[in-house]
Amino acid sequence: MKPYVRTGQCSVLFAAVANRLLWVLACIFQAVPALATTYTNVFFNASQTMTVVSSSINAVTIRSGDYWFTYSVDGYWSPSPGGPPTGRFFSVNWPTGVQAQATTAGPLLGQGANITIKRADGKKFDLKSFTGKILLNTAGAGAAFEIMPLLNGEDALPDPLLFDCTGYGGASFSYTPSLVNYDTYKIHMWGDFALTALTLIDTNPPLPPITFDITATTSSASAGTVSGAGTYDSNAPCTLTATAGPGYYFVNWTEGAVEMSTLADYTFDVTASRSLVANFAPLPVLDVSPPAVPSGDFQFAWPSSLNWTLEESIDLIHWAPSTRTITVNGGQNQISVPSSEGGCFFRLARP
Repeated sequence: MKPYVRTGQCSVLFAAVANRLLWVLACIFQAVPALATTYTNVFFNASQTMTVVSSSINAVTIRSGDYWFTYSVDGYWSPSPGGPPTGRFFSVNWPTGVQAQATTAGPLLGQGANITIKRADGKKFDLKSFTGKILLNTAGAGAAFEIMPLLNGEDALPDPLLFDCTGYGGASFSYTPSLVNYDTYKIHMWGDFALTALTLIDTNPPLPPITFDITATTSSASAGTVSGAGTYDSNAPCTLTATAGPGYYFVNWTEGAVEMSTLADYTFDVTASRSLVANFAPLPVLDVSPPAVPSGDFQFAWPSSLNWTLEESIDLIHWAPSTRTITVNGGQNQISVPSSEGGCFFRLARP
């Protein structure tokens, strides 16, 4: 009987060891995290759009995709000493790159040119590589791009990293610093410069696109209809169409009582939520009074406040502005047409 007992014990022991191994292997597999998806974002190309987040005399913040770019601007610059400030022109414009200007006056005087890059949601990401371009005449003097990574609003390093850009205006310099896992990167140079290439890498899923709501209403529900309103992606084209109802004509599109367009088909690029109103007005009536006597004149009248043109035709096909003398009486424009004159038609034409 003993061999059977021993065999049974070995079987139980083996089963116990096997179960233990399976449990250990299961724990090992559970402890290994899934590899995160890596997203590589390469700037700058013509397909990338941007939206202005904020703008002041000293700095502008724009958003493209998941990232915010804040760059210094010289809003105090004036074309003539002491004249009104107009701001300096940019030689590198989106989507060719992002330009930073050193200021010539104001509170940021002497602080050089700066570009700050961060995600719109504040999460960490990597700065893999960049190309900087000098935009001032350095006459070959020594210079450097300085990069300071930040975490939670604080400098992450004792001193900024220095990348040589000694050279002349227009020279470009490419580097691969491969800075990893910071939430902000500040790039500085003592004079004007631009970023013309940039590679950013992170494991954060792409943010949803920026969308804006465009609403359109009419000045009167019975005067006409509108179409084209809805939710649009940032920088997408939108066309609002106003269609006048019977007895009405389209006047203009207004936003906050300010005229935006006099075209019934109003097209614009969407950069913010907007609420527009299509305004309509009743079609003017050209009043006709018959002559008091058979040989008298017909009297035509229309509101003098209406900036419309009186036109004439002899065949209802070819129309031309009327050259008849117009008099104003009681808020009405008036003309006289002899009853002996035949074959003449009149209409009011909107300018």
